[in-house]
Amino acid sequence: MERVLAVVLVVACVILTVAFLACLRGIAELRLRLTGRGVDPSTQLIIGRRLPDSLVRLIPDATQEALLLFMSSTCGTCHGLAADLNRFAGRQTVAIIAGDSSAELFAMLPPHVNAFDGEQAKAVDADLPVAMWPTVLLQRDGFLIAFATGSNADSAADLEVLWEQRLDVPEGTKA
Repeated sequence: MERVLAVVLVVACVILTVAFLACLRGIAELRLRLTGRGVDPSTQLIIGRRLPDSLVRLIPDATQEALLLFMSSTCGTCHGLAADLNRFAGRQTVAIIAGDSSAELFAMLPPHVNAFDGEQAKAVDADLPVAMWPTVLLQRDGFLIAFATGSNADSAADLEVLWEQRLDVPEGTKA
């Protein structure tokens, strides 16, 4: 009886040790993902970096500032943000929608927003994977000049703060 109890105790300790190590690995992977360490530098959101051509081609006038919104059809916050985009009617706005059921989110977007899904969104995601929705980039001349993710990009007020981060560039200045 004592041997059976000892074997059960050893097996339970081994199982708990394996579960603990799996949790530690998960936490480490999450920290790496959130901090951007261990991620391919070509996919990181770094101010001043050139944006992929697959994304720049979707911007009607890439020489002017544009808000680039990365949204998911399964993101409730993205649906709320889509309803608030009327406040940006005078600004160039592009939405990249990930997910299979994007029709509902498309219908919520104001007419001034250029929205893309399907193959075009997949091509952008292959070149610039986004880990969190919503993510909003501010670009000029095909370069990233500011960005916000998650709770820093979940309302029109947050997008207004992001928009104010742009710098005034004298007319005729080229990157």
